[in-house]
Amino acid sequence: MSGWSRQQPGSACEECRKRKLRCDRQRPQCGTCSDADIPCEFNTKRLQRGPKQGGLKALRSRIGKLIDLTPDEQYEVTANVQRPGATLEGLLRKYQERSPSAVYDNDLSENTPSDGSDSDVEQTQSVATKNPTNKTQPSFALQSRRSSTDLLSFIVPAIPTGINISGLMRGDLDQLYFERVHPIVPILQKHRYFSWANHSTTDVHRKCLQFAMWTLAMSLSTQFESVREHMYSETRQMLEELDMCESDMALVRIEQAQAWILITFYEFLRTNYRRGYISAGRVFRLVQLLRLHEVDNPTVNMGNSEKTSGEDWVATEEKRRAFWVAYCLDRFICVGSKGLVTLSEEVICTCLPALESDFHRGHASQIWFLSEAISSNVQFSPLAECAIMATIFGRVLSHKHVSTVEQVYGNAALDFWARHEWLNSILVTRRDSLSFNHPNVSVFADPMLVFAFMAVHATTIYLCEVAVPLGEMEQYRAAVAEYQGKALWAAREIARLSREQDQVGHFKAHVFMPVAVFLSAEHLITHRNSTASDTDSERGLLETELEGCVETLRKMQRVNNLAKHYLQILEAEHFQVSIMSIAVG
Repeated sequence: MSGWSRQQPGSACEECRKRKLRCDRQRPQCGTCSDADIPCEFNTKRLQRGPKQGGLKALRSRIGKLIDLTPDEQYEVTANVQRPGATLEGLLRKYQERSPSAVYDNDLSENTPSDGSDSDVEQTQSVATKNPTNKTQPSFALQSRRSSTDLLSFIVPAIPTGINISGLMRGDLDQLYFERVHPIVPILQKHRYFSWANHSTTDVHRKCLQFAMWTLAMSLSTQFESVREHMYSETRQMLEELDMCESDMALVRIEQAQAWILITFYEFLRTNYRRGYISAGRVFRLVQLLRLHEVDNPTVNMGNSEKTSGEDWVATEEKRRAFWVAYCLDRFICVGSKGLVTLSEEVICTCLPALESDFHRGHASQIWFLSEAISSNVQFSPLAECAIMATIFGRVLSHKHVSTVEQVYGNAALDFWARHEWLNSILVTRRDSLSFNHPNVSVFADPMLVFAFMAVHATTIYLCEVAVPLGEMEQYRAAVAEYQGKALWAAREIARLSREQDQVGHFKAHVFMPVAVFLSAEHLITHRNSTASDTDSERGLLETELEGCVETLRKMQRVNNLAKHYLQILEAEHFQVSIMSIAVG
């Protein structure tokens, strides 16, 4: 055994490698295979281990070229590198030919150490510092301290690696999304989604959309509570990096807008009102960049004729739905902020969403423009009904702002009451049409449809609040009293629907349901404290309905941050009113 060498020359056979045995490397058959009487095979074309020769040197060279570019050139490279047929080397070469800093690239590639130590970054910094062109680029000279990984992630957003999503978990999240999220935010067709989701893809926009879907799905279940916040952080970081990479305004894709819509709903649901409000502004700008307000404008699409069947129709319908969800979001958040709407109704040239059944089948059906549908008695999809109600609410909100400005300037509008009556007639017509097409609606129906009914009642309350200041004038007192009666009935209907929501659970309620419940409770408090002629039974009924609204918000705050937000406002107002009533008594 003293003559036996530790390592015989040559490669081990495949059988010994597989069984992790010491091979004597005898040819044509080693001792192990000979004893076992099995074929002995040797692989003489095994790939060399370790990185490819010259790879580290090439990476340093690419980083140096990126550092030497001006800020505008860096943004242009990052915007164009993802286009079909484009390569980073080709784009860099174009700028190298016209840039006086090209001479420093050779110094970087020749003088940089090859051991991969920290001196790599230090030498990159020293080369960038002595580059005369960097005198006008102090911000990017400071960025040269970044590692090579950071610089490359500036080009293409990295896919999150901190969360291990197994195939079973993916299936659960997809099912959860289409069962609970889609009825509230119906912007994606199931078949179209699975056509690309079931295949591994390097499309960063679609990855961002998929992670946003899963993030919102996690928020509507306790099963993924432990990873929900981390998933949200990773997804938001991906989306923000994607925004940083794209400097060309024409490069925005629909998946990016869809992902931000879902993240915004998540933030209203699980983080805080301010963060959701700011993200909503980003959604509105993406919608405008994509020109989703004119999807069905024939003058815009003349050179791009669209097929009305199959996948092309579904893609167009998804654009319509993304716009209308953003449009509704724009109106709903104005209740809490009392601000102005961003997406103007007057310039919309996008048809309302098709029926859900047609959307799921990919079947092109009759579509309506908003101006036609708002006075029609035809049955529309729940999202379309919600968009129509959001339009009427937006008009009432604008009516309130205009009347406030008119009062400030001291000229009470002569056409105020005519405008008010016109809005009321539209609201009554829409309420009657909705009740006719969907009689005896309950919380077991589509959550978007239930919220459309709540939006009708909430708009009735808001319209009454606009008219209340005129109640001091004798000629308007009777009309204002009539509006107050309608508003009280609407508040009680919202209270009834909110009590029934306990039967199906608050995970299946619309994200903005607390807005309607808040308006109902606020009006009930105002009516209770301003009316002294009610009987004891009437006051007891009001107290019961008010407590029902407050209890609904208390239960929903565990899964909906909007409920917590409005509950704090309501309890503060309720407490102040209670103290004042005790002091008067």
